[in-house]
Amino acid sequence: MKKKISSRLFFTVIWRGIAQVFCFIGRFLGYKGGNSYTKALWRISATCLTALLFLFTICIIYTFTVNVVIPKYVQPSLNPEWSDEYISNHIVFQTDNWSGKTRVYNKVTGATLLEDVDWVTVSGDNDSLAVFSKDGKRGYLNRFTGKTAIPNIYSRAWIFSEGVAAVEINGKLQFIDKQGKVTIDKDFEIHHSMPDVVFHNGYCLLKSPENGKIGIIDRKGNWALKPECTDITRVDSFWIVEKNNGSTAVLGEGLKVVLPYIKGFYYIENNGIFAAMPDHTLRRYDFRGSIIDSLYIRSVAQIKYSTGELKYIPTEYYNDGDSITLSTAFEPINIKATAKCLCYQADWGWYGLMSSDGHIITPPSFSEITAVNADLFLCKDENGYSVLLDGKGNRVK
Repeated sequence: MKKKISSRLFFTVIWRGIAQVFCFIGRFLGYKGGNSYTKALWRISATCLTALLFLFTICIIYTFTVNVVIPKYVQPSLNPEWSDEYISNHIVFQTDNWSGKTRVYNKVTGATLLEDVDWVTVSGDNDSLAVFSKDGKRGYLNRFTGKTAIPNIYSRAWIFSEGVAAVEINGKLQFIDKQGKVTIDKDFEIHHSMPDVVFHNGYCLLKSPENGKIGIIDRKGNWALKPECTDITRVDSFWIVEKNNGSTAVLGEGLKVVLPYIKGFYYIENNGIFAAMPDHTLRRYDFRGSIIDSLYIRSVAQIKYSTGELKYIPTEYYNDGDSITLSTAFEPINIKATAKCLCYQADWGWYGLMSSDGHIITPPSFSEITAVNADLFLCKDENGYSVLLDGKGNRVK
């Protein structure tokens, strides 16, 4: 059985070791015990050693106090350093940079309204209620007064939109009003990958936890669009919906069809709605769904090719006075010429050949087109393979 070593025994052994060292030094210098001179010398040595140990202990305590006790315990309590995150003009969410403590604070009255808050989120439209998290639960506070409006009883909660907010309690998804009263309870469950649940123009995206598909509900909680879509993107008042077979459609106000399902995809820009077809051609529609361009071309550019001829020009450099000085050395420059065909871009990153008078020679099926000579072009297709085409679009073997 091991014997426990007490602190008293430990320091006694240390002290005896130090005494043995002093005895050895004393005998080496010729001092012998028993006479008054030796006893006086030992008293002086013991006093000096005690004083040194005392000073060493004071230094250790001082260093520990300055570097550990004061920064960690004294300084935070006496002089907290708050960083502010504004909830409204006077109400802020504060974090103490020393201790990490948080609070909701009124900068005008100096009142602490809520302590130990995890975070606060304000809606983009500056709704009067903001979401807060405390003790792992979420609730709502009035961003202008800082007072709790709805207690933190929800496992998840989203910002208010169009007068209601989505909350999760006991695994169920509900919608509540600003008094905390449930307005929609249809036994919905939140999908784990759903980033936000908010209403826009009377509709809200929901993902089914059973099949992972996305649908849209109305303000009564009914499915306005059943969860059969793999993706739904909202752009202003439009909804771009995509099904599992890769077809997409554009829905407008009231979820009315603006553009029907196509094998391709739609995207919306300031100058219209664009349909990118499987062959990478573009169609442009107005915002009512009427066709504007059946073949929309984004840009047209000349294609240059190397002639194989070199031209030597004198090199130039700037001296300290910023004046140009021509050297006697000449640098070879490859002379380039313009090919007969033009390169046009339809869908982003996809190109085709066009004649100099504007006639389409090939569809925009190439990710890159370079000229070999005036009437021969190296074109890289969507599979990464390159083919040679002449100026009429015929394949050259």
